[in-house]
Amino acid sequence: MSDKMEIFDFDIDTHGARVVVRLHPLCSGCHTDREVDANIKLLKEDLDAVAVRMKAALKVQASKSLAR
Repeated sequence: MSDKMEIFDFDIDTHGARVVVRLHPLCSGCHTDREVDANIKLLKEDLDAVAVRMKAALKVQASKSLAR
């Protein structure tokens, strides 16, 4: 299992930013509680990273709107 899943991403346009899923299924098959916990942890970390990028993109978009 890798340290980074990169399953989630985001799109941004005039209607705002939205989370998108880049991969189906979201994680590999789990056979133990430990595998479930590890996969969910990586998914949460990936979503947190997307949130940081989305917020930065929204700031850029807002500053472009103010510059007009």
